[in-house]
Amino acid sequence: MKIQGTYTFEAPRERVWRALLDPEVLARTLPGCEKLERTSESSFRGALTVQVGPVKGQFQGTLDLSDLVPLEGYRMKLSGSGSAGFMNGEGTLAISGEGATTTLTYDIEAQVGGRIAGVGQRLVESSAKVVTKQGLEGLGRELAAMTEAEATGAPVVPPEAPSQAAMAAKLAAGVAADLIPPAKRRWLVGGLIVGLALLVLFLVRACG
Repeated sequence: MKIQGTYTFEAPRERVWRALLDPEVLARTLPGCEKLERTSESSFRGALTVQVGPVKGQFQGTLDLSDLVPLEGYRMKLSGSGSAGFMNGEGTLAISGEGATTTLTYDIEAQVGGRIAGVGQRLVESSAKVVTKQGLEGLGRELAAMTEAEATGAPVVPPEAPSQAAMAAKLAAGVAADLIPPAKRRWLVGGLIVGLALLVLFLVRACG
C-alpha cells in the first residue's frame, strides 16, 4: 500500500523541521496517538489506536529515523502490532521551500495484516489517506500556533485537539467521500432523504 503526496504549511522550513522531530507535537497531531516517547536521538516508541471500518485496536510500535539531513528530510521505518493485527511501513519525508512557506513531500510503502487487513484493501487505503490528511492538518494548526506566539511574544498554546468522536466522524466522512464516486453521492443523499420522508410519514400515520 502506497501513502504518498504533498502538503504545504504556512511556516518556515526550520519550524517545520523541528516539529517533525518533536514527539510531543507529533503525539498531539497524529490521530489516535496515545503516547510517543523518544528512546534515542533517532528512535521513538509509542501507542496508537487505529480503526478501519468495524475493526479497532491498539498498536504498540516503534519509529526509527535514518539518513537525516537537517532542513531537508529523513528516512523512516515504522513497526507496530496489536490485537487487531500488524502494520509496518518504510519511506521518506522531504521538505522544501523558502520564506514563510514549506512543502512536505511524503512517500511511504506500508503493509498491514491480521483482522485489520480483512476489511479489504480499498477501505484500508482510504482510511490511511484520511488519517494522513487529518495528521497533516493537525500539524498545520500546531505550526500556526507557534507562528502566532512568535509574533506576539506570548507562550505557545497548543490548539485543542478534536475529540475522539469528532475525529471518528471526520474519518467516516472522509472514507465515504473517497470510496463513493461523486456521481453516486447525489443518488445516495437523495435516497436517504426519501427514506427519511417515508419514515416520518409512517410515524405520522401510526400516531394518527
